[in-house]
Amino acid sequence: MSRDPFVGKSGELDFYTGPQHRDALNFLDHALHSNDLLLALTGESGVGKSTTMNVGLTRHLPDAVVARLGKLSGDPLDFLERIVTGFGFEGVKASHDEMRGLLTVFLSHQRQKGVTTVIVVDEIETVPTGVMEELGWLSLLEPVRVGRLKLAMLGDERLERQMFAPRMQALRQMVRWQHRLEPLGVDEARDYLEFHLESAGCPEPGLVFSPDAVAHIHAYSSGLPGRIDILARHAIQRAVEAGDKAVRRGHVQGLKEQQGAAAAPRRRAVASMDILLDHEPKARIRLNTPRLLLGRHPWNDVQLDHDSVSRYHAMLVREGGHWTVVDLNSTNGIHVNERSVRQQRLQHGDVVHIGRFRLVLNEGSGPTQTLPSVGDMSDTVILG
Repeated sequence: MSRDPFVGKSGELDFYTGPQHRDALNFLDHALHSNDLLLALTGESGVGKSTTMNVGLTRHLPDAVVARLGKLSGDPLDFLERIVTGFGFEGVKASHDEMRGLLTVFLSHQRQKGVTTVIVVDEIETVPTGVMEELGWLSLLEPVRVGRLKLAMLGDERLERQMFAPRMQALRQMVRWQHRLEPLGVDEARDYLEFHLESAGCPEPGLVFSPDAVAHIHAYSSGLPGRIDILARHAIQRAVEAGDKAVRRGHVQGLKEQQGAAAAPRRRAVASMDILLDHEPKARIRLNTPRLLLGRHPWNDVQLDHDSVSRYHAMLVREGGHWTVVDLNSTNGIHVNERSVRQQRLQHGDVVHIGRFRLVLNEGSGPTQTLPSVGDMSDTVILG
């Protein structure tokens, strides 16, 4: 191999694009080209949020001007100062109003040049109360209305809990784009290892790690790519020192205690919705954002292309970890398990009737049918 496959990765060429990360990049493409200020990419530490965000910006907004912020304090002036510094204005000391004025002029100038400005806040646990007013102010600026200003929040489940807390309704309404990255499954972990081995010039990447070694690396890392890198690198080193041609279970055992194992993340069951037309399976959609608009018009998140469906028929909303379906004054109404409703909290296996379509919620215990996946809720899906 020309280099160590698990250190010194160089940007997009070394970015593993498995199913989850492809979904995340597709989400970022939609969110970064919307006319909304806020987007949130969430997941456990080490799952790859920052790397995915960087690749998303490189692919979808290569000419953007980006300000990167670390953890937020609750001081509004400090928040504005760090944005100004992130955009290259060093040592600026001014009042709160003067900072707002400086940012307004700078962002307007970038908009006039046709440049998108992006603020990336990494490792955010919660949005401090003092910052909420500044987010509201930013959301009213002209660059937001024309899609030229974005603020991306990268956080874990603490940020998710805050967004869906009843008292944070204002924040939830502002964050129209939210996506969660989950830890890799064992098959994805094997693919991840082989991808990086091949990228580093390994001629036979499938022979380096035995199935038992992959299973132990996955278990010890809890499926987090950042931990997989560390464990894989040390396991290869131990195999080389032992004169072995492949990494086996014995080379991985003991690394858990030696390197310090990652705390096992609480893997969240990602709900999905099976969609059928006249009992014929059409598609499965992963429910990985807070809301989903369904109807006949192409502007819906999912277009149900049939005369029995209203232009804007219904909406699915996730609140407090539960999904609720809401009728949007449709002509034919909606039914849940054959009962006409205006609004209904859903449980696993519930069947929602929208015109001649049936939507079956899969939550927690796994899918009820085998259907081809068509991605996340942020995709527009045409079903005819």
